[in-house]
Amino acid sequence: MLVCAEASEDALFAQADEAFALYEAEEAVCKSEEEIGSDDEDEWGENVLTQRLADARARTVVLPDGDIHVCDSECPYTEEDVKEGICVCRFTGLIVARVHAERSDQSTGRSTWSSDPDMQSGTPIGGWGKKRDMVGASRQAYGFAGQIDDTEMPAAPPQAAPSLLEAACARGASKRGALCVDEAPPQDACAKRKRASRRNVEVLDMRATLLTEAERTLLDLLGKRSTSSRSSKRSQPSVDPRLLNKELLFNGALKKYLKETLATGKAPAMDDVSNIVLAVDRVIAEELAKQERVSDRLESRVYQPRFRERSTRLAVSLWAGACQTPHMQNAKRGADSFRPFCAGVFYAFKRGLTLADGTVLVPRIDAFTNALPSQKQIAADPASKSLHASSHKGLCTIHKCIGSVDTATAHQLFDDAIRCARSV
Repeated sequence: MLVCAEASEDALFAQADEAFALYEAEEAVCKSEEEIGSDDEDEWGENVLTQRLADARARTVVLPDGDIHVCDSECPYTEEDVKEGICVCRFTGLIVARVHAERSDQSTGRSTWSSDPDMQSGTPIGGWGKKRDMVGASRQAYGFAGQIDDTEMPAAPPQAAPSLLEAACARGASKRGALCVDEAPPQDACAKRKRASRRNVEVLDMRATLLTEAERTLLDLLGKRSTSSRSSKRSQPSVDPRLLNKELLFNGALKKYLKETLATGKAPAMDDVSNIVLAVDRVIAEELAKQERVSDRLESRVYQPRFRERSTRLAVSLWAGACQTPHMQNAKRGADSFRPFCAGVFYAFKRGLTLADGTVLVPRIDAFTNALPSQKQIAADPASKSLHASSHKGLCTIHKCIGSVDTATAHQLFDDAIRCARSV
């Protein structure tokens, strides 16, 4: 009978514990339902329960060993970030605490600098200067004022007489626009400075100047002269060597993928890992192709001194022949400049330029097309963008000059250019 009594007593206590647990569960459900139905919002207008659930999900993460970790102020997986002064959980990425360090420079955090020169400490730039005696200056001014006679007009100081050339220039530049009815036009006005015309190609000095400017235009089109002057940009490699390291790329991509899956609470999938491997291989292949294109571009014959010399001589020969055509002789001064003309000649290397009978004036060179910088690089430099845009004007000038004469006359005018085109 004693055994039966003890068994019945244990059963009663078990039922009591079960009823107590059921009561707590019902209370928790009722409390959550009340919170779900509430419209309480925080200071940013977000629902309190929604923010609480989001915070709980952010603080809960599944560890690699299968255990569930809830991040709190006593998180054992924190890592200290000395630079930012914080402690971050390496699994959730949440800031657990902040590092408070004592300053050793005896600074209170207040700004002690002032723009007032009297408040600045130390010797000013240039050293200390003696202040002006304001009392003595006032007395001196008062003494000078007593010596002034208001009844007499002060005489102007004598000036040197201007020379004839200065007087002529002053008369010529003193008035702009139409003259008065009773005013005669000046006869001895200063003559304008004569500028050397770039169409006088027969002069040796002018031809050397044109060759130098044509070479400068070619280098500017290829972007070589601008990059050589900027040593800081040229020192940077065109291809990042880190993008050729498969192990480094794969580990970085895999860590990022695992961090995203842990944040969302999803399990990693082998299909995603396989896609990461394929993406890493594709990136390495693209970088290798880019490196080959850069090396081919630098080793192109366009950058050789021989091509540079012959192409610039071809541009000057075409300019010399174009200056003798009726179109250039009747054109206004400055309407067709030499630099856009050279840009048009060099851009003609992309497709070539021939006369009506098939005679080649500018040969087609595919290496020049491949050596030209990309549109993004051209748009980044305003000077390079303007030069490349002016090539259209130069091409139009060349076509107008050729169209203003017949084929026989074109052979005579561009004979030197035809011989240069064969040697390029």
